Amino acid sequence: MKDIKLFIYYTIILLLLISVYLTRNYLKYKNFSEYPVQKLKKENIKTGDIFLVAYHKPGNLLGDLIMKVRFNHVSLAVWEKDELYLIEYANYFDKYQGLLKIKYQDWIRFNKNTTILKNSISGSRDKELETKILNYYENNRNKMDQFKGGWNMSWYRFLYKKNKYLPLDLSYQTTCTEIMSSLLGNIGVINNTKALSDYHQSDFIDMKGFSLSQGIKYKKDYLCSLSN
Repeated sequence: MKDIKLFIYYTIILLLLISVYLTRNYLKYKNFSEYPVQKLKKENIKTGDIFLVAYHKPGNLLGDLIMKVRFNHVSLAVWEKDELYLIEYANYFDKYQGLLKIKYQDWIRFNKNTTILKNSISGSRDKELETKILNYYENNRNKMDQFKGGWNMSWYRFLYKKNKYLPLDLSYQTTCTEIMSSLLGNIGVINNTKALSDYHQSDFIDMKGFSLSQGIKYKKDYLCSLSN
């Protein structure tokens, strides 16, 4: 009987500690009140702007709190002629998946129930950057035509730092952060100083976790209001 009481006691203590940890992370990482909110206007978006997306799906919440995730997804804006697109590695309804180039209006429709943070780029040459982004997409879309992200056992690689640059390895079930880090390094926006799996979603907030190429700067602008 004494052993049972001790087991119950320590189990309760453990559950309380877990509850405190998860509650702390919820208040810290799922509170967006520190960011200003502004209406997102298409004409104010530049090639190279980065958008961070926070999902509000119950199935994501526990993993987000354990991993201290504020934003779940990252997308890159690119203008092609007079059309605005978002480049990203994603899966929408199993119909659109892999490395995608999505028209702005469709991307807004797909993400209307999310929280979106805009990171604005400065110091880039728009036309040159546009060409590099579109070339990366064309050269890699067939290699990444299926979305292989999501929780899986290969994610053990995120548990330790490699402390050296390692190129993209498509034999793993890659994530959107790894794909985007590879893209940004390939087009010369960031310096390749880390393994792609060493980057965390929070590193994309004003790109503070990256070594930016000379002359390139980012700033976190605002949470995007998508209302008409």
